[in-house]
Amino acid sequence: MTAYPFTYKTLDDLRSASDKLGLQIPISEDLSVLGENASLGSSGITLDNRLIVHPMEGFDTTEDGAPDTLTMRRYERFAKSGASMGWCEAISVCEEGRSNKHQMWIHKGNLDAYKRMVDMFHETSGGKPIIAQMTHSGRFSAPEGTLHPLVLYKNPLFDKTKFHDIDDIPLVTDDYLDSLIEKYHEATALAVEAGFDGIDIKACHKYLLGETLAAYERDGKYGGSFENRTRLFRTIIKNTADAFGDKVFLASRFNLYDAMEYPYGFGCSREDFMVPDFDEIGALVTEMENLGISCINITMGTPYLTPHINRPHTLGGVIPEDPLIGADRMIKYTGELQKRFPNIALVGAGYSFFREFAPYVAAGAIKAGLTTLVGFGRMAFAYPDFASAMLSGTFDRMKSCVTCSKCTELMRTHHATGCPVRDRELYLEPYRKYCQGK
Repeated sequence: MTAYPFTYKTLDDLRSASDKLGLQIPISEDLSVLGENASLGSSGITLDNRLIVHPMEGFDTTEDGAPDTLTMRRYERFAKSGASMGWCEAISVCEEGRSNKHQMWIHKGNLDAYKRMVDMFHETSGGKPIIAQMTHSGRFSAPEGTLHPLVLYKNPLFDKTKFHDIDDIPLVTDDYLDSLIEKYHEATALAVEAGFDGIDIKACHKYLLGETLAAYERDGKYGGSFENRTRLFRTIIKNTADAFGDKVFLASRFNLYDAMEYPYGFGCSREDFMVPDFDEIGALVTEMENLGISCINITMGTPYLTPHINRPHTLGGVIPEDPLIGADRMIKYTGELQKRFPNIALVGAGYSFFREFAPYVAAGAIKAGLTTLVGFGRMAFAYPDFASAMLSGTFDRMKSCVTCSKCTELMRTHHATGCPVRDRELYLEPYRKYCQGK
């Protein structure tokens, strides 16, 4: 496997590397655009800058899914980061849909803990909004710590891999999928009561709602045609808008495309699955906009099989291409969608890869109309006040995320997750123990 170390010492180095690869990485040395206000589509919400915190799972709740000490610490750091909005990590809508016994799961028994977390975020951030990400883990469900996949169809790209062998596991029924409509409603009602400002109906990375979008070979009302494959996602969005649209704004962490061969990937050209089919993508995003989605947090691929696509990195895991190509892909295709849907606030991703040059690339992308907002996840783990530093032009490269993937390695062990490099006191020893066996 070819190594791709981060060798850029200056912006000119980055420009030169981009040119040599035939890429168009946007760069602006005028960072003032990062501090401009931004409207979240038709929501009526205005943010005071263009930087937000991505949803980053910490796997550090109590066993009943409530925010615990480390959870509160993370969200306090996010609230102090200077970002204009927080985006809470995946909150399971039901127990069997948890990917980990320490994944967030909201229910009546722990509602007060979520109220405390949201109240703390609002107070610490000066009243900035925070979104609740509602999800079901589907084929990655592991509520007791061991995998218990709930799958809609066989997918050889996942089946018989290190993740699971589902030959003997029955597919979930339409009746079960029907039951999730009410489970999403009940969990969302609790999130609204907890005080979250926005609701994210998550459909990415091959978790359950994301998987429905590519159910080309499933029988019944949730498979086959575009209408059927998008039915559950659209129904949950509509129900959420009808019930809570006057209290919260609607968003989605959404796979622009899966980058998987037909018939296993949503939004992919059948001639070349690495190229998006913007006809299919655009048809669904049009429906999302009409149903009330005002902000879409863009991602691609799945970190379980193709981490280089949605999370360009220089160290750790499989790197089959120069990560600059992956970063360019994220920016380019997000830009294509943003230009097609100028009234939706898109959130660009993958920018942590650029380290100390991230503010300049973020500014360049916003100036070029390639995104409305730029989100940071890995950077938010590593550099607590990253947004304030970017906005003030005082970003310190010695505090930056180095895209080593150690936070992801730690997450895959189902241990509480953070940055073993920059937040050593809490996360280095667990990383050595659970990831290195030391």
